[in-house]
This record gives sequence, C-alpha cells and structure tokens, in this order.
Amino acid sequence: MQTEFVTLDLENSPARNAEPEGFKPVICEYAEKSFTCQGFVPVKFGPIGKTLAISLVLQKLQGSDG
Repeated sequence: MQTEFVTLDLENSPARNAEPEGFKPVICEYAEKSFTCQGFVPVKFGPIGKTLAISLVLQKLQGSDG
C-alpha cells in the first residue's frame, strides 16, 4: 500500500467558518492515479484553535493501475 499526504490551507475568515480550497482537484488528480481519499488530518491551528490547514490522506493499494 502506498500512502501520500497533501496539505491544503483553509480560507480563514473571522466572520465565517474556515473553508477548504482546492481539495476537489487534488482528489480527482489522485483518483486518476488509482488513489482513494481515506480522510484528513488537521495539521495547523490558529491561536483560538480554529483549523487553518489539513492534510488529505490518499492511499493506493499495491497492484492498482495508474
């Protein structure tokens, strides 16, 4: 099994919740290489605990095409 992590910064606004930018193109790019998105890990937090960046966990089983 091959695992890759892709870190994405979140658009952070004090007036609303943080929103991910660019995760769909990354997942589609890796799906073309036979990876699946297994979830995400928060990797950066602001001073009051708001998540500022996440890492997507992408895995490819051995023997998968791509």
